[in-house]
Amino acid sequence: MTAIWDKYKDELIFHENGEKISVIENCIDRHAAKNPNKTAFIFEDGGKIVKYTYKQLQVEVNKFANLLRENNVAENSRVVIFLPKIPEVVISFLGTIKHGSIPMPLFEAFQQEGLEFRLERGDANVLVTNTELSSRVAKDVHKKVLTLKSVFIVDSQEYKDKIKKCSSEFDNVLKNKEDTMTMIFTSSTAGTPVAGIQIPCYSIIQQYSTAKLVLDLKEDDVYWCTAHPGWVTGSIYGIIAPLLVGCTSYLYEGHFDAKKWIDIIKREKISVMYTAPTALRMLKPEVKKGDFDGVKNVCSVGEALPDTIFSFYKEIGIEINDTYWQTETGAMMICNWPGMKKKYGSLGKAIPGIEAEIKDGTIVFKPGWPAMMTGIYKHEKMYKDYFKNGLFHTNDLAKMDSEGYFFFEGRKDDMIKTSGERVSPLEIEAILLGHGAVKEAAVIGVPDELKGQVIEAFVVLNKNFNPSEELKQELSLFVKQKYAGHSYPKIIKFVPSLPKTNSGKIIRMKLREMKDK
Repeated sequence: MTAIWDKYKDELIFHENGEKISVIENCIDRHAAKNPNKTAFIFEDGGKIVKYTYKQLQVEVNKFANLLRENNVAENSRVVIFLPKIPEVVISFLGTIKHGSIPMPLFEAFQQEGLEFRLERGDANVLVTNTELSSRVAKDVHKKVLTLKSVFIVDSQEYKDKIKKCSSEFDNVLKNKEDTMTMIFTSSTAGTPVAGIQIPCYSIIQQYSTAKLVLDLKEDDVYWCTAHPGWVTGSIYGIIAPLLVGCTSYLYEGHFDAKKWIDIIKREKISVMYTAPTALRMLKPEVKKGDFDGVKNVCSVGEALPDTIFSFYKEIGIEINDTYWQTETGAMMICNWPGMKKKYGSLGKAIPGIEAEIKDGTIVFKPGWPAMMTGIYKHEKMYKDYFKNGLFHTNDLAKMDSEGYFFFEGRKDDMIKTSGERVSPLEIEAILLGHGAVKEAAVIGVPDELKGQVIEAFVVLNKNFNPSEELKQELSLFVKQKYAGHSYPKIIKFVPSLPKTNSGKIIRMKLREMKDK
């Protein structure tokens, strides 16, 4: 399998017999030398559009790296980036890597307690934020986070004056291939401890290969990854992977609006899109034939892709390529890709170079792929628990058919056991989504003395449908008739929205906090 990775490695730049690497040399410098005026990023915020060429991005990244050095930030420092999807989130992320340090991006929705907890848990040395978000940082934060030495407010005049004076030249810092490129905090959707997943520099080989194979990115593409860089999809496939290919990326700062998103797709001539099934479902009522004519590839991530969504987009000429991976795997692992035969409800197959199988009902991988995490910061036992009997255990339940296609069933911790039977919440959710009244649905198990657990469903209704006891009964009966007489929602709660991560993944832990007593 190493021959596959070697093929892609040969297309990138390595040093000292392949043992040393500069991530930024591969992401920016080689493109800035070859095609300096090519647009690297398009940022849109409040109707204002700003573009950066590869040369301009190189200059700004070098300036940020110099800013860290001039403020006596040592190499291998941990830099928390707490920003919206503005140019500085990309510049500081890449500039930190250029400096030889470790960026730790955070989603902007965290409030003071969640932010400080991650600063402390990650032993943050630097915090990069803006005026608005800095209000969530306590004045005595340095007393709580003893490692924190510097805070940069990117929209302050002080920061602007400092960065303006910084040199636009910065020599690449070569890193060992197993050194940490970035550290991403887990979202704790399954109740796991908040912990920093360490993704190595060597991961760029797999991120580059999957960007080409699965996303089908080429230099002339305009690509839109809708995830925030605070989550692993947004940092790896929103920043690193497209830069490795050398294409143009689009970032939009703003709340979801279906009409706006469709306008962006057409106006910016988006050719490749990477988003969550939830977003595709929310776009569906507004999508008209022809809206996606310029889009050659749509990939989904973060949650199961319902058959109804796959079928709808297939009818308008888009065959969605579902992808499966985790923060801990560092890059895509099991996917569908253009030209591959699709099976309804399937995650696809293991990508070339990855060995995957099912053990005890869960997906496992043979360790040793390039992007595999090299550690979990300050959680050595948690890290080791992923590796048992020579295999990497995902704890994601799935089945594999005779042709090697994987079918996702849910997180091991999310499975519901009612009356002695295991029930996948994804299956119940898929049935509910087939009812005309249901816009979104999420299912959890709640304790029951008689049955162990019963099923509770949280339902977001479509327009023109109103909550009622009659509708609850109708939905329960609908699941009984479509799925099983014993595995249907005993409790249904109508809600205005479902709690999700920015990548569209349902936060079941939050649902459990909302459950009926």
